[in-house]
Amino acid sequence: MKKSILFAFIISFSFILSAFEWPVEEITPDSYGLYFAQNRGDLFSTSQIFSQPSEVHASEEGIVLVVITELEEDNDFFPSTLGSAVIVNHQDELLTVYANLDSESIAISNNGIQKVEAGQLLAQSGDTGWQHGKSNLEFQIIDKKNNTAINPKILMPRIESELQLSLGGIVVQNKNGEQFELANHKNFQAGIHKIYCKRNEVAFPFKTSVAVNGVVLDEIFYDTIIQENSKLLVTGKRKYTSSDIFPSEKLQLLGEVMFTSGKATLTLIIEDNLENRRQVNYNITVY
Repeated sequence: MKKSILFAFIISFSFILSAFEWPVEEITPDSYGLYFAQNRGDLFSTSQIFSQPSEVHASEEGIVLVVITELEEDNDFFPSTLGSAVIVNHQDELLTVYANLDSESIAISNNGIQKVEAGQLLAQSGDTGWQHGKSNLEFQIIDKKNNTAINPKILMPRIESELQLSLGGIVVQNKNGEQFELANHKNFQAGIHKIYCKRNEVAFPFKTSVAVNGVVLDEIFYDTIIQENSKLLVTGKRKYTSSDIFPSEKLQLLGEVMFTSGKATLTLIIEDNLENRRQVNYNITVY
């Protein structure tokens, strides 16, 4: 059911945004300094942050909603940390946000209704946000209707390759909070367990999966971030906060599973936007 919902979501937006382009000219596997949904100040990042300074172009035609050149009040989707920014309104209540811009280079204004064309130069990336001195574009796509941030990677043209993901340092945590390194511990009590892996230093997965005896029991998707009751959440077996996904500086949640008595094969999968995957299998005993 979850896969069907995700598929329908992507199909519905792929038609709408088929003409959208990346806001910088060259995209390579190492173009990203911070990925969508990575941990950022104990919150999910709703932005894709690029790794190098660049010219910034409109991803698609639209109407300029606002040009921000001063710090605004905090908001989860539009925090003051964006610095100087341009926000463009598109069809179907979608917004693109271009932040951390060089204020003096912004080529448009707030004067009246202003249309921008796809590919039009908006500004140079700058150093006006809170990126610790880095002059790199911070890019967002927001679905206003559903109060959702969308991972740009599912809507933009795909690049040929991604940074390779690693899958190691597996830790199993029981309901009492006790943690066991799966490389050294293969016997577990029946019950609910959380499965973690060591965080990738740079790259970030598009989806993680946990299966027992070939049955997928949890998948966590990083296609969107939803906002409910002032919390930012990603979806899996349930809705997860950033503290659920990132319990420490070193670990990332792969999923939650119920272990039942007997011998079992635990399968862990991590994959990128191009469906390149890393998979590991462990034989465990549950008592």
